[in-house]
Amino acid sequence: MNHDPATVASFGEEWNAFDQSKLAGEEFRQRFEDYFCIFPWSALPGKPIGFDLGCGTGRWAKGVIERVGHLYLIDPSGALDVARRNLDQSMDLPIIATSDNS
Repeated sequence: MNHDPATVASFGEEWNAFDQSKLAGEEFRQRFEDYFCIFPWSALPGKPIGFDLGCGTGRWAKGVIERVGHLYLIDPSGALDVARRNLDQSMDLPIIATSDNS
């Protein structure tokens, strides 16, 4: 993990400026499938626990949460605030968000 405070802060600023909140529908679904095409979803047990380390805006969490029981979002930057906003707008899910700076 990067412990340089300036770098961590810059990621939070970047994700606040480019929050990807408009990525939705078929465009989201296609990008998600392209990004996760090699992930062995069928090998997971029922209701697995997962994590998204460096979750940024939480964009991938929208697709992953449908396939797991619980999902932890982990990011040391202010991007977690963006992830909370994006996910709260789209769904009511059992997500636990943590960060180094909480």
